[in-house]
This record gives sequence, structure tokens and C-alpha cells, in this order.
Amino acid sequence: LFAMSLVLGQILSVNVGITRGWTPTEIAERIPLDNWRFYTDILDMAPLQTKAATSATVYTIGDIIAQNTEGKDIGKLDLWRVVRSLLAGFVGHGPMSHVWYHVSEDFFDTVLKLHAWWDFVPKVVVDQLIWGPFWNNSYILLLGLMQMQRPSQIWDDVKRTTIPLIISGLKLWPFVHCITYGLIPVENRLLWVDAVEIIWVTILASEASGGTEEGIGAENEASVRSEETCGVR
Repeated sequence: LFAMSLVLGQILSVNVGITRGWTPTEIAERIPLDNWRFYTDILDMAPLQTKAATSATVYTIGDIIAQNTEGKDIGKLDLWRVVRSLLAGFVGHGPMSHVWYHVSEDFFDTVLKLHAWWDFVPKVVVDQLIWGPFWNNSYILLLGLMQMQRPSQIWDDVKRTTIPLIISGLKLWPFVHCITYGLIPVENRLLWVDAVEIIWVTILASEASGGTEEGIGAENEASVRSEETCGVR
């Protein structure tokens, strides 16, 4: 929530003091552009920290959406669960994605010297076979550690979710990553992926919640399954 407040505050205040006399059209045009300029400036100065904050914000929003999909009002949210999602984005997804996208790009550009128009295809394949499963399992591990689960329980969760999450991811991510690796500059790939993940979280959370309503499990199982989907790919 704190990260969301900072982002929202910056968006609303980026042009405070200089918008006097502007028309609504000018305001609508300038605020997005100036916010984008502000983001890219901060990204240039502190790429790792900026990406960590970006993922923390997106994972916070995603978890709130997921809990709302489960039927929880804003006043009844599981705040510790929101914090877990924030921390998973901040210490996990943001920094790890920063490293992955640069390593992947350097490998294909420098080692393989692959610069053809179709070079996004093998990048997508490697992403889905290596990075996707690696992050999904890292996310389950982070959640387990923050919930102080036993190592055996975390390992069971990893085994239980690995293949289903890969299959679920194939419904969306190969198509998204054609854009990620084909059109988006490497420094902006995390922002693009995080934006798509908000939509993906909503879909997965709805499926998780709907499945238990059909009698698969109890209400707390829906919450667990929904939380597991909030950060996976």
C-alpha cells in the first residue's frame, strides 16, 4: 500500500505548479509523457532499485485484485498476505528479472551473435523453459519462507505447482513475450511484463476462486491457491 501511495502521489503531482492555464487536453497529454520521462530518468539512475519498486507495486496491486476477486472488501483484506506479495516483488521478481533480461540479451547478442528479425523466437522458448519455471518455484519458495512453512511442505508445493503453472502460462506468456523480446527495449521489459501480470493475476485468481466454489476445497484453500497464482508466470 505504501508503494502504491508513492506511485499514485508521483503520478498526480508530477506537473504540480506548472499546469495553470493548461487546457484539459494539454493536461491529458503532458501528464502521461512527463510521468514516463520521470520513470525513465529514475530507471537510468537506479535501474535495480526502480525495477524492485515497480514489481513491488504491481504485486501489491495484483494481490489486492486477487483478494477482491475472492469476495473480500477493502477493509477485510489479509494485509500480511499483501505484504508478502509486496516483498516477493521487491526482493524477488524485480531484481531477478533485471538480471535475467540482461543475461538473456547478452547471451543471444554477444555469445550467439543472433541478430535476425526472428531472434525473439528462441528467446521466448528459453524464457518459457528456464526463466518461467525458475521464477515460479522461487515465488513459491519465498511465500513458504515468509509463512514459515516446513521445508518439506515448500518442496511439496513446488512439486505440486511446477507443471500446472507451466501449462497455465502457455495460455498467455508465449504471445506476450513475442512483444517482450521482439519490440520492447531490455530496460523496459520488466515494466511491460508487470503490466500484463496485473491482468494475468486477475484471470488466475478468478479461476482459483471459482474452482473452490464448485466444491474442490474450503474457503482458505481458495485463498492459498489465489495467493500462489499472484506472482507466477
